Amino acid sequence: MGRYKEAPWGFACPYQNACPHLGISTTWASMLLSDVERDGYRGGHYLIAVEKENKALDEENRALAARVAELESRLKQQHRLRFKPNRKASSQDQEAPRTRGAPIGHPPWQRPKPRRVDLSVPVPAPSICPHCKEEGLSAVGKSHVQLQEDIVLQPRTVVTEYVHQMAYCPGCRRDVFQTAEGELRNCEIGPLTKAAAVYLRHEVKLSYRDVRKVFTGLFGMPFVPASAMAFSHRTAEQGTHLYEDLRDKIRAADVVHGDETHWRIDGKSAQLWYAGNTQVGFFHADHSRGSDVAVSIFGDPFGGNLVADSYAGYNAINPKRRQACLAHLIRNAKENADRIELMPENKQDSNALGFCKSVKKFFALCCRIDQRRKSGAISFSVAKAYIPRLQRALNTICMHPLADADAENLRNRLTDPKRDALKLFTFLELNGMPPTNNHAEQSLRLPVIFRKISFGSRSLLGAQTMATNLSLLTTAKRQNKNPVDLLKTLLLRGGDTPISDIYAPGNLPKMDSS
Repeated sequence: MGRYKEAPWGFACPYQNACPHLGISTTWASMLLSDVERDGYRGGHYLIAVEKENKALDEENRALAARVAELESRLKQQHRLRFKPNRKASSQDQEAPRTRGAPIGHPPWQRPKPRRVDLSVPVPAPSICPHCKEEGLSAVGKSHVQLQEDIVLQPRTVVTEYVHQMAYCPGCRRDVFQTAEGELRNCEIGPLTKAAAVYLRHEVKLSYRDVRKVFTGLFGMPFVPASAMAFSHRTAEQGTHLYEDLRDKIRAADVVHGDETHWRIDGKSAQLWYAGNTQVGFFHADHSRGSDVAVSIFGDPFGGNLVADSYAGYNAINPKRRQACLAHLIRNAKENADRIELMPENKQDSNALGFCKSVKKFFALCCRIDQRRKSGAISFSVAKAYIPRLQRALNTICMHPLADADAENLRNRLTDPKRDALKLFTFLELNGMPPTNNHAEQSLRLPVIFRKISFGSRSLLGAQTMATNLSLLTTAKRQNKNPVDLLKTLLLRGGDTPISDIYAPGNLPKMDSS
């Protein structure tokens, strides 16, 4: 081992004030060592502070890891909702295939038979079998009748010339003429064309340019897209009194569904509100989603019973009774359970997962009870007797608080009287009250599709025109009235159109008995 040489005169170690290994000066290191020798290894103030800091950092890392796992599970959940996998599930995970056709108990749909026969065509008995081609067949004296209904396309228009005899009016000091039956005054396009154009626009969801293509290609009836837009505005203006009567019918109805969906007006966010039941439908476009819009539709207080989601804007109308949508609660519980299952196993909250699955099964059971009541398997009084047992079961499910924020929010939603706790079993207390708001969501389905096609409206007037025409068309269909005939009558008679024209005889909306 070699001998150490003495450092030259004036030499200073470059690491004397900053050791590359310790990160501190040698002087500071000597002071720390003296502290350790004096107070012991565990008693050094610096080392104790470092240990505390390390513990705090470990806790922060664990919290960040849990947050990252939660965000990754939410991202996976949103990705699964938007992008369905094409691969088939394994034989173990694959559920039994759903039977094709309508759900069990769903009434079949059949086309109504034509009320008249315009043409009868005799068809002789076949001499050759149309199936196996056997020859030499003989007639058996029986007949088979088949009705076939088809449309008649005439690529031409009917041009009507109205020859008006004029008379002099001393009050106006000019010659005047009167309008004939079926004539739109000073209009070159007839009422049936305008009514059909409005129907294609708001019921079939065609653009104004596509409406023009239909009339130009099928009927030889050309007009510009702006004319089709003017037809819609004119119809809505003429039907204002019917639209306001629908608002009055909503306010006086016994059970009403309420919901709203996003709409765009000139590129800005707006709302399309819906209120109705199986007999009437009312739509309203507005920039706001506030409670003041709900009050303008339902009134304050609303004398009927409301079925809606948990949106707090409906609290301002003070309905007599209210039913929370159980389908929304089932969907909320399912989404929370899926999110928790997507997290790593060591990060999953088993209590929250079990709670969400129990809530989902519980409200699915409630919906099955309502289905049995509707089918007649159980009476209304028997269904109502389920309420105490259902309430006890729900209290057991929601007994303990949860660490998962979303699951705890759902638990509070089911137990808080100011939220949904008192609105869960109203459908079992009032006969005819449904447990879900599926009616409103189905009524908004066509406007949602139309929103994806048209991207909304260019003005509030255009949005409200759409809402008015959609209200008239929806109500006419639910009253088994011909929508095109109703629109034609509005164009011809305007405010003089009887309100009864939109309602079928004996099918007025059910009003609140109180």
